[in-house]
Amino acid sequence: MRNAKWKVQNDNTTILAIDPGTRVLGWCVVCGNNRTQNFIDGGVSNVASSHAELGLKKIFDAVSKLIDGFKPDALVVESPFYGKNARTLIRLGEARGAILLAAALAQIQVAQITPAEAKLALTGNGNAQKEQVAYMVNTILVPSRELPLDATDAAAIGIAFLHKQTYQ
Repeated sequence: MRNAKWKVQNDNTTILAIDPGTRVLGWCVVCGNNRTQNFIDGGVSNVASSHAELGLKKIFDAVSKLIDGFKPDALVVESPFYGKNARTLIRLGEARGAILLAAALAQIQVAQITPAEAKLALTGNGNAQKEQVAYMVNTILVPSRELPLDATDAAAIGIAFLHKQTYQ
């Protein structure tokens, strides 16, 4: 995990976890620590736009609204991974930039988790399928409603981050 010096300072940390996308942004708010995690809310935001710059504004606005509404202690975002399509990787980098800017303006610390780290933390398999991750998220968090797969991906990132924390 990047930002290795970042440590949760209390036993009841609220995390806003984001699975970035250029069409759909998955998000989940999780509260807890490295032993127990509780579901607060989660869902998806439609950020698709026919113009890239308007899509980035939608991402920024959606994340800013989530930060304002939930007042998280930290934001955890899926870190980039190597893909076969360079154009998609660039677009995801732009989306992450809008997310990181929203967090910076709100003065919230950011941590990053790779998809493989999240999958490994929840399923024991760094190559797990989305459905396996969703099953484990629903088992751990017991959300009040079924979450879309992009939201369970975000939840997995938040849970994995909390699992990795050392308490002082």
